[in-house]
Amino acid sequence: MQCHSMNAVAKRTLKGPVLAAAIAAVAAAQTAAPPAAFEVASVKRYIPPLRPGILYVARGDPGPSNFEISGTRVSVNGNLLALVRLSYALDASHVSLGRGLAEWATGEIYTIDARAPGDTILTVAQAREMMQALLAERFQLKVSRSNQVMPVYNLVVAPGGPKLTPTAFADGEPVTRDEGSTRMHLRRRFLNFSISDLVEWTRRSFDRPLLDKTGLTGGFDFSMDYEMPPTPGASAEALAAMSATDIDTGVPIAASFREQLGLKVVRAREQVEILVMEHAEKPSGN
Repeated sequence: MQCHSMNAVAKRTLKGPVLAAAIAAVAAAQTAAPPAAFEVASVKRYIPPLRPGILYVARGDPGPSNFEISGTRVSVNGNLLALVRLSYALDASHVSLGRGLAEWATGEIYTIDARAPGDTILTVAQAREMMQALLAERFQLKVSRSNQVMPVYNLVVAPGGPKLTPTAFADGEPVTRDEGSTRMHLRRRFLNFSISDLVEWTRRSFDRPLLDKTGLTGGFDFSMDYEMPPTPGASAEALAAMSATDIDTGVPIAASFREQLGLKVVRAREQVEILVMEHAEKPSGN
Protein backbone atom coordinates (compact mmCIF):
# COMPACT_ATOMS: atom_id res chain seq x y z
CA MET A 1 0.00 0.00 0.00
CA GLN A 2 1.35 3.38 -1.00
CA CYS A 3 1.12 6.18 1.57
CA HIS A 4 1.15 9.88 0.90
CA SER A 5 1.51 12.84 3.24
CA MET A 6 -1.40 15.23 3.66
CA ASN A 7 0.66 17.94 2.01
CA ALA A 8 1.34 15.76 -1.04
CA VAL A 9 -2.33 14.84 -1.44
CA ALA A 10 -3.37 18.47 -1.03
CA LYS A 11 -0.94 19.60 -3.72
CA ARG A 12 -2.44 17.14 -6.27
CA THR A 13 -6.13 17.77 -5.48
CA LEU A 14 -6.27 21.45 -4.46
CA LYS A 15 -5.23 24.60 -6.23
CA GLY A 16 -4.55 28.24 -5.46
CA PRO A 17 -5.86 29.77 -2.19
CA VAL A 18 -7.56 26.51 -1.18
CA LEU A 19 -4.24 24.68 -1.36
CA ALA A 20 -2.49 27.38 0.67
CA ALA A 21 -5.20 27.31 3.34
CA ALA A 22 -5.09 23.51 3.61
CA ILE A 23 -1.30 23.43 3.98
CA ALA A 24 -1.42 26.23 6.58
CA ALA A 25 -4.04 24.35 8.61
CA VAL A 26 -1.95 21.16 8.60
CA ALA A 27 1.19 23.07 9.60
CA ALA A 28 -0.67 24.76 12.46
CA ALA A 29 -1.97 21.42 13.73
CA GLN A 30 1.51 19.88 13.58
CA THR A 31 3.19 22.77 15.42
CA ALA A 32 0.48 23.59 17.99
CA ALA A 33 2.01 23.91 21.44
CA PRO A 34 0.88 21.30 24.00
CA PRO A 35 -1.13 22.52 27.00
CA ALA A 36 1.05 24.21 29.61
CA ALA A 37 1.97 21.77 32.37
CA PHE A 38 4.32 21.51 35.33
CA GLU A 39 7.54 19.60 34.83
CA VAL A 40 7.25 17.86 38.21
CA ALA A 41 4.60 18.06 40.92
CA SER A 42 3.99 16.60 44.35
CA VAL A 43 0.41 16.17 45.62
CA LYS A 44 0.03 15.09 49.23
CA ARG A 45 -2.92 14.91 51.54
CA TYR A 46 -2.38 17.19 54.53
CA ILE A 47 -3.20 15.67 57.91
CA PRO A 48 -2.64 18.12 60.78
CA PRO A 49 -0.83 16.79 63.85
CA LEU A 50 -3.29 15.60 66.46
CA ARG A 51 -3.23 17.22 69.88
CA PRO A 52 -5.32 16.13 72.86
CA GLY A 53 -8.54 18.09 73.19
CA ILE A 54 -8.32 19.63 69.68
CA LEU A 55 -10.88 18.68 67.04
CA TYR A 56 -9.80 19.32 63.46
CA VAL A 57 -12.49 19.83 60.86
CA ALA A 58 -11.40 20.16 57.23
CA ARG A 59 -14.94 20.56 55.92
CA GLY A 60 -15.86 23.89 54.40
CA ASP A 61 -14.05 26.10 51.93
CA PRO A 62 -11.72 28.68 53.44
CA GLY A 63 -10.00 28.84 50.06
CA PRO A 64 -6.34 29.77 49.52
CA SER A 65 -5.98 33.44 48.67
CA ASN A 66 -3.21 32.94 46.12
CA PHE A 67 -0.41 30.76 44.84
CA GLU A 68 2.98 31.01 46.50
CA ILE A 69 5.25 31.55 43.49
CA SER A 70 9.03 31.60 43.74
CA GLY A 71 10.67 31.65 40.33
CA THR A 72 9.48 28.49 38.59
CA ARG A 73 8.13 26.89 41.78
CA VAL A 74 4.50 27.01 42.88
CA SER A 75 3.05 25.93 46.23
CA VAL A 76 -0.57 25.90 47.35
CA ASN A 77 -2.81 24.01 49.73
CA GLY A 78 -6.54 23.58 50.11
CA ASN A 79 -9.38 21.18 49.51
CA LEU A 80 -10.27 20.31 45.93
CA LEU A 81 -13.07 22.85 45.74
CA ALA A 82 -10.72 25.61 46.92
CA LEU A 83 -8.03 24.49 44.45
CA VAL A 84 -10.52 24.59 41.57
CA ARG A 85 -11.73 28.03 42.60
CA LEU A 86 -8.19 29.36 42.70
CA SER A 87 -7.09 27.69 39.46
CA TYR A 88 -10.07 29.05 37.52
CA ALA A 89 -10.15 32.43 39.35
CA LEU A 90 -13.73 31.95 40.56
CA ASP A 91 -15.52 32.53 43.84
CA ALA A 92 -17.67 29.91 45.57
CA SER A 93 -20.88 31.09 43.94
CA HIS A 94 -19.44 30.36 40.47
CA VAL A 95 -18.51 26.72 41.14
CA SER A 96 -20.94 23.82 41.50
CA LEU A 97 -20.06 20.40 42.90
CA GLY A 98 -21.22 17.36 40.96
CA ARG A 99 -22.99 14.41 42.53
CA GLY A 100 -20.90 12.51 45.07
CA LEU A 101 -18.13 15.11 45.29
CA ALA A 102 -19.31 17.22 48.24
CA GLU A 103 -18.04 14.82 50.90
CA TRP A 104 -14.34 14.48 50.05
CA ALA A 105 -13.87 17.47 47.72
CA THR A 106 -14.51 19.79 50.67
CA GLY A 107 -13.34 17.49 53.46
CA GLU A 108 -9.72 16.65 52.54
CA ILE A 109 -6.85 19.15 52.39
CA TYR A 110 -4.03 18.72 49.88
CA THR A 111 -0.60 20.31 49.63
CA ILE A 112 0.77 20.80 46.12
CA ASP A 113 4.38 21.69 45.32
CA ALA A 114 5.26 21.95 41.64
CA ARG A 115 7.95 23.24 39.31
CA ALA A 116 7.44 24.61 35.81
CA PRO A 117 9.83 23.78 32.96
CA GLY A 118 12.47 26.29 31.95
CA ASP A 119 13.79 29.12 34.08
CA THR A 120 11.29 31.93 33.43
CA ILE A 121 9.54 33.38 36.46
CA LEU A 122 5.91 32.27 36.43
CA THR A 123 3.00 34.67 36.31
CA VAL A 124 -0.21 33.96 38.22
CA ALA A 125 -2.02 33.36 34.90
CA GLN A 126 0.55 30.72 33.89
CA ALA A 127 0.35 29.07 37.32
CA ARG A 128 -3.45 28.86 36.98
CA GLU A 129 -3.23 27.26 33.53
CA MET A 130 -0.69 24.69 34.73
CA MET A 131 -2.72 23.96 37.86
CA GLN A 132 -5.80 23.28 35.72
CA ALA A 133 -3.78 20.70 33.77
CA LEU A 134 -2.50 19.17 37.02
CA LEU A 135 -6.01 18.84 38.47
CA ALA A 136 -7.19 17.15 35.27
CA GLU A 137 -4.28 14.68 35.35
CA ARG A 138 -3.86 13.91 39.05
CA PHE A 139 -7.47 14.32 40.25
CA GLN A 140 -9.09 13.20 36.96
CA LEU A 141 -11.06 16.43 37.18
CA LYS A 142 -13.66 16.98 34.46
CA VAL A 143 -15.56 20.26 34.31
CA SER A 144 -18.28 21.81 32.20
CA ARG A 145 -19.90 25.22 32.10
CA SER A 146 -23.55 26.17 32.34
CA ASN A 147 -25.53 29.38 32.65
CA GLN A 148 -27.79 29.93 35.64
CA VAL A 149 -29.97 32.84 36.69
CA MET A 150 -29.04 33.70 40.26
CA PRO A 151 -29.00 36.57 42.78
CA VAL A 152 -26.06 38.93 42.20
CA TYR A 153 -24.89 42.43 43.00
CA ASN A 154 -24.43 44.78 40.04
CA LEU A 155 -21.76 47.45 40.43
CA VAL A 156 -23.01 50.59 38.64
CA VAL A 157 -22.08 54.27 38.51
CA ALA A 158 -23.89 56.17 41.30
CA PRO A 159 -25.87 59.37 40.66
CA GLY A 160 -23.39 62.23 40.40
CA GLY A 161 -20.81 60.15 38.52
CA PRO A 162 -17.67 58.24 39.53
CA LYS A 163 -15.12 59.69 41.94
CA LEU A 164 -12.14 58.04 40.26
CA THR A 165 -8.92 59.59 39.00
CA PRO A 166 -7.37 58.20 35.78
CA THR A 167 -4.15 56.49 36.77
CA ALA A 168 -0.79 58.24 36.73
CA PHE A 169 0.90 54.83 36.40
CA ALA A 170 -0.59 53.50 33.15
CA ASP A 171 2.62 51.66 32.22
CA GLY A 172 2.80 49.77 35.52
CA GLU A 173 1.08 46.76 37.02
CA PRO A 174 -1.95 47.21 39.30
CA VAL A 175 -0.64 47.56 42.86
CA THR A 176 -2.03 48.32 46.30
CA ARG A 177 -0.43 50.10 49.24
CA ASP A 178 -1.49 49.67 52.84
CA GLU A 179 -2.35 52.90 54.66
CA GLY A 180 -2.88 51.68 58.22
CA SER A 181 -5.26 48.74 57.91
CA THR A 182 -6.15 46.65 60.95
CA ARG A 183 -7.78 43.25 61.24
CA MET A 184 -11.32 44.55 60.71
CA HIS A 185 -10.67 47.91 59.05
CA LEU A 186 -9.15 48.22 55.59
CA ARG A 187 -7.35 51.41 54.59
CA ARG A 188 -5.63 50.97 51.24
CA ARG A 189 -4.43 52.93 48.22
CA PHE A 190 -5.05 51.35 44.79
CA LEU A 191 -2.88 52.31 41.80
CA ASN A 192 -3.68 51.56 38.14
CA PHE A 193 -6.70 49.43 39.11
CA SER A 194 -9.37 48.71 36.53
CA ILE A 195 -12.94 48.13 37.68
CA SER A 196 -12.48 44.40 36.98
CA ASP A 197 -9.38 44.46 39.24
CA LEU A 198 -11.46 46.16 41.93
CA VAL A 199 -14.24 43.56 41.61
CA GLU A 200 -11.68 40.75 41.91
CA TRP A 201 -10.11 42.37 44.98
CA THR A 202 -13.40 42.88 46.85
CA ARG A 203 -15.57 39.97 45.68
CA ARG A 204 -14.96 37.89 48.81
CA SER A 205 -16.53 40.66 50.86
CA PHE A 206 -19.94 39.97 49.29
CA ASP A 207 -22.35 37.09 49.82
CA ARG A 208 -23.20 36.81 46.11
CA PRO A 209 -21.37 37.46 42.82
CA LEU A 210 -20.35 41.08 42.16
CA LEU A 211 -20.68 42.01 38.46
CA ASP A 212 -19.16 45.06 36.79
CA LYS A 213 -21.94 47.02 35.07
CA THR A 214 -20.22 50.42 35.25
CA GLY A 215 -19.04 50.60 31.64
CA LEU A 216 -15.84 52.26 32.91
CA THR A 217 -12.58 51.31 31.20
CA GLY A 218 -8.91 51.94 31.87
CA GLY A 219 -6.96 52.16 35.12
CA PHE A 220 -7.68 54.40 38.10
CA ASP A 221 -5.95 55.60 41.27
CA PHE A 222 -8.11 55.73 44.41
CA SER A 223 -8.28 54.93 48.11
CA MET A 224 -10.75 52.81 50.06
CA ASP A 225 -11.51 52.87 53.77
CA TYR A 226 -14.12 50.40 55.03
CA GLU A 227 -15.01 47.88 57.69
CA MET A 228 -14.17 44.32 56.72
CA PRO A 229 -17.22 42.03 56.78
CA PRO A 230 -16.95 38.98 59.08
CA THR A 231 -15.63 35.76 57.58
CA PRO A 232 -18.53 33.44 56.68
CA GLY A 233 -18.88 30.78 59.37
CA ALA A 234 -16.67 32.58 61.89
CA SER A 235 -17.53 31.68 65.47
CA ALA A 236 -18.96 34.18 67.94
CA GLU A 237 -15.75 33.85 69.97
CA ALA A 238 -13.59 34.72 66.94
CA LEU A 239 -15.76 37.71 66.09
CA ALA A 240 -15.60 38.95 69.67
CA ALA A 241 -11.80 38.57 69.71
CA MET A 242 -11.42 40.54 66.47
CA SER A 243 -13.73 43.28 67.68
CA ALA A 244 -11.85 43.56 70.97
CA THR A 245 -8.56 44.20 69.16
CA ASP A 246 -9.98 46.53 66.54
CA ILE A 247 -12.23 49.17 68.06
CA ASP A 248 -11.74 51.60 65.16
CA THR A 249 -14.15 50.39 62.46
CA GLY A 250 -15.10 52.02 59.20
CA VAL A 251 -18.15 52.25 56.97
CA PRO A 252 -19.55 49.09 55.31
CA ILE A 253 -18.00 48.22 51.96
CA ALA A 254 -21.12 49.14 49.93
CA ALA A 255 -21.09 52.60 51.55
CA SER A 256 -17.38 52.90 50.74
CA PHE A 257 -18.08 52.21 47.07
CA ARG A 258 -20.77 54.89 47.02
CA GLU A 259 -19.18 57.62 49.15
CA GLN A 260 -15.53 57.20 48.20
CA LEU A 261 -15.68 55.93 44.60
CA GLY A 262 -19.03 57.14 43.30
CA LEU A 263 -20.13 53.57 42.55
CA LYS A 264 -23.29 51.84 43.73
CA VAL A 265 -23.94 48.19 44.64
CA VAL A 266 -27.40 47.10 43.45
CA ARG A 267 -29.21 43.82 44.10
CA ALA A 268 -30.24 42.02 40.90
CA ARG A 269 -30.79 38.67 39.24
CA GLU A 270 -28.56 37.91 36.29
CA GLN A 271 -27.53 34.97 34.15
CA VAL A 272 -24.13 33.84 35.42
CA GLU A 273 -21.76 31.26 33.96
CA ILE A 274 -21.11 28.45 36.44
CA LEU A 275 -18.21 25.99 36.39
CA VAL A 276 -19.59 22.51 37.16
CA MET A 277 -17.22 19.92 38.64
CA GLU A 278 -18.67 16.89 36.84
CA HIS A 279 -16.17 14.27 38.02
CA ALA A 280 -13.07 13.96 40.19
CA GLU A 281 -11.14 11.21 41.94
CA LYS A 282 -8.74 11.19 44.86
CA PRO A 283 -5.31 12.06 43.49
CA SER A 284 -2.90 9.55 42.05
CA GLY A 285 0.43 8.92 43.75
CA ASN A 286 3.50 11.07 43.17
